[in-house]
Amino acid sequence: MRVLSFGLAAMVFFGATAMAWASANDSLDEARALIEAEDFEHAVPVLKAIPQDTPTMAARVDCLLGRIYLSLGKPAKALEFFEHASFTTLDDSEASLGLAEANLALGALGQARHHAETAIKSDPDLVGGQLILALIDQRLGRADAAMARLSRLERDRPDSEEVAIVLARYSVQTDAPAAAIRLAAFVRKNPAAAGALDQLAQIEWGMGRSVEAVHHRVQAARIYAQRGQAGRLQAVETWLETVDPDGALLRGETAAPQPTAPQPETAPLQPPPTQVALPEVKGIVATVLPHPDPLPFAPGSSIMTGSGIVMEGGRQIITNRHVVEDMTRFAVRNGTGHVRTAHVVRISSDDDLALLEIDQPFPDGSALPFADLVEPAPGRSAIVMGFPLINILGDEQPALTEGIVAKTLGFDNDPNTFQMTTKINKGNSGGPVFDRRGRLIGVAVAKLDVAGIFEKRGILVEDMNLGIKGGRILQFLGRSGANAPAGPEMNLEDLYQVMLPRVVLIAGQK
Repeated sequence: MRVLSFGLAAMVFFGATAMAWASANDSLDEARALIEAEDFEHAVPVLKAIPQDTPTMAARVDCLLGRIYLSLGKPAKALEFFEHASFTTLDDSEASLGLAEANLALGALGQARHHAETAIKSDPDLVGGQLILALIDQRLGRADAAMARLSRLERDRPDSEEVAIVLARYSVQTDAPAAAIRLAAFVRKNPAAAGALDQLAQIEWGMGRSVEAVHHRVQAARIYAQRGQAGRLQAVETWLETVDPDGALLRGETAAPQPTAPQPETAPLQPPPTQVALPEVKGIVATVLPHPDPLPFAPGSSIMTGSGIVMEGGRQIITNRHVVEDMTRFAVRNGTGHVRTAHVVRISSDDDLALLEIDQPFPDGSALPFADLVEPAPGRSAIVMGFPLINILGDEQPALTEGIVAKTLGFDNDPNTFQMTTKINKGNSGGPVFDRRGRLIGVAVAKLDVAGIFEKRGILVEDMNLGIKGGRILQFLGRSGANAPAGPEMNLEDLYQVMLPRVVLIAGQK
C-alpha cells in the first residue's frame, strides 16, 4: 500500500508539474504574440504572471522583457534583462542574440559581434545572429563581407522578410532602383509582408516616387491594423498626415516635398536608467543614452543633414560650408544620443569649411584634441565616419567606410584637398576622415563627378572622393600643428567606439 501510495503521489506531483509547465509555455507564446503585435501594455502582465521557479523559465521571461525594451528603443534597459537571462542560462541563443542587438544599438560593435557569434554557435540556423554580423560589417564599411553574408542569407532564407529588408537597406546605398526592384519582387511573393512594403515605400520616397511610396505605406498600414501593431500603424498615419494631408498623392494627382519621416512616441514601461557606460577603449568611455534625444524640429518637417566632428573644448564643430549654407536653425546630435542646439560662428571663403558652436558642451570624452589633426599621407588609411542616407539607415548612430589616401593633391592638383578611395554618400559631407591611429587627417567634402568629367573631358576616372586636409582645418581654426605622439593602430570596432561621442549629425532648417 505504501509503495502504491507513493507512486500515486509521484504521478500526481509530476502530472501537476507538467501541467504548470505547459501553462507557462502557453503564457510565453501569448506574450510573444502580444509583443509582435506591439501590445506591450497587455504583454507585461502576462509575463509577470508566469511562475519563474526554474532558471530556464526565468531566462525566457527576461528575454521577452528585453525584447519589449528593444522595441521601445531602450537598449540600455534591454541589456539588463538579456544579461540576467545570460547569467541564468549560460548557453541560450535567444539571450546571446538579445545581447548582440542591444550592444549594436549602443554602438558597442565589438561586443555585439562577440554575442552574435556566440548565438550562432548555440544555434547555427539563427538568422538574427547572421543579420547582426552583416549590420556590423555594414556599419564598419566592410561592403564585400556584408553583401556576401546577406546574399547567402537570401539564398538560404528566400522567404525571410527580415533578410529582405536588411538586404534592401544595404543595397540602396549603391543602387536604389535595384534595391527597390528586389524588394518589390519579394513583396509580390509575400503580399502580407508589411515591413517589406513599408521599407519599399521609404526607398521609393527617397527616389522621388512619391505616389508609389504613399500607396505602399497605405497597404502596409492596413496590414499593421489587421495585426494590431499599433505603434507601426501610428508611425505610418502620422507620416501620411504630414506628406499627403488632402489625399492628393493617394489619388495620384501630384508630388510633394520630402520630409524626414516622423518617429512614433511610445511611453516606457518604467523609468529607465539615464545612461549606460560602454567598456573603456583606449582611455575613452562613451556614455550612451538609452534612447537618443529627439531633434528639436516638428515631426515630418523638412531638414537638411550632414556630418561633423566635435573639436577640443567640446563646443565647436567642424563641418562643410555647403552643409550649413541657406540654413537658419541648427541642431546636432552625437553618436551617443546627446542633442545640442547650434549656430554658425564662421564660414571659410577659401575652403568648403564651416564652424558651428553649440549651446553647451557635450559630456567629457566627446571632443577631438587639436594635437590629433595631421596631414594625409599616400597609402594611409582613410576612414570616413558620418551619417549617410539617414532616411534608410537611420540617424541614431554613425557609420564607417574605409579606404586609403590615393593622392595628397585634389582634383586638378588642388593642394588643399586630397583624394581617397573611401566611398561617401549623401549625408557624409563634413564628416571626419580618420587614420587607424584615430588621428584626423581631414573632413569629407565631395565625390568626383565621374559622369561630368567624362562628358567635359572625355576621360573615364575611377570612383574617387575628396577630403579637405587636416592642415587646412588647423589654418581655418587659427591653430598651429603641434602633433601628439601617434598611438597604436586600432581595429575598426575600437575606433568606432572611441569616436562615437565625437562625431555628430548636423540637422538644419531654413
